[in-house]
Amino acid sequence: MPFKYWEGVQKRLRKGLYGFTTILILSTSSIVLSYFISSTGSSFAANSTSNLLSSLIRPAKKVTSAIDVTRPSINATRLQQIPNSIAANVEKIKSMINATANDLRNSIKKTISDTRNALLDLGIKLAEIASIIAAAIVVISLIRRPWLGLDKMHSQLGKRVELAAYDIDDIRIPFNLRTFKISYKINTVLVRNKGCKTAKNCKGMLNIGNEGVKVYWSAFDERECMTINPHSTEYLDLFAIIEGEPSEIFKSLSENILKLKSYINNETFTDTPVRQDLNARIEALSNRYKSAEEIPRIIIQDANEGWRIPGEQYSFPINEADTWQSIMVDGNIPIERIKESTKVTVTSENARKLQEPITILDRPFDVRGTAIRF
Repeated sequence: MPFKYWEGVQKRLRKGLYGFTTILILSTSSIVLSYFISSTGSSFAANSTSNLLSSLIRPAKKVTSAIDVTRPSINATRLQQIPNSIAANVEKIKSMINATANDLRNSIKKTISDTRNALLDLGIKLAEIASIIAAAIVVISLIRRPWLGLDKMHSQLGKRVELAAYDIDDIRIPFNLRTFKISYKINTVLVRNKGCKTAKNCKGMLNIGNEGVKVYWSAFDERECMTINPHSTEYLDLFAIIEGEPSEIFKSLSENILKLKSYINNETFTDTPVRQDLNARIEALSNRYKSAEEIPRIIIQDANEGWRIPGEQYSFPINEADTWQSIMVDGNIPIERIKESTKVTVTSENARKLQEPITILDRPFDVRGTAIRF
């Protein structure tokens, strides 16, 4: 038992020694390890911190280089440069903004200018189209309506008419004594309808100065108002001018009146009342034609009688007043009046008024008796 007892004690002592030795080894190991761990940790921490700072500084450098900002420095000189650098960069930003605004403004101006030019071009084109359409409408309307004009190349008809200076209706008197004819040449103008529509109710006027007198067409059925068909012509009688020298005509007229008076007062003419009436009429003729100036040189038509020498009382009684009057002086155009401005006017119901200036001569300039110049 005692041996076993001591054997147990020894075993317990060995176990305790082993435990103490183990604790001592462990403590020593922990101290060594703690030392190495602390130095390694500080080195690792330093390296980690350095790596972290460098990783943060690199993008900062990139950002700083992008906006051209000097890397801040701890010294005072570099700190003083920071506001200047900021101001410079602000100016650069302002310049960039101003340049962008100017570009935008120029772009807007260009757009507005281009739009305005395009609108102007469009307006011009529309105006041109409208002008063409308006011109086409005017042309069509002109083509469809009558268009009156004077045919100046073929105007002169040169009709000859003999008018009585006096006319005694008595068969007992020889024919060569009871009348005396004076030749006149009628001056006409040819009015042409150049349109494609009939010109209705055409009327003619001869304007001398401020006066106007109605003139008539050559046609017998439509003397006052004429209908002119499309592309047709009609003659308008303006005036008649004496054919020959008025002095020679007056001489022949005076001789004829003397022969008439001699025949009536001859003893063979026994009808005393008729003789007295004829003598009174011959006396009136002698007073009517006192000189060559009394013979009308340029005459116009009477509305009722047509072409006639004014002043003679044809078949009216001697004591009856001559009621026929004209706008001109007794139907005669005085020579001094033909120097004034003269125009031919033709009006129509459905055509534009025709008005052409002419010149009336004081005597014919050709064998046809033409006394008109255009």
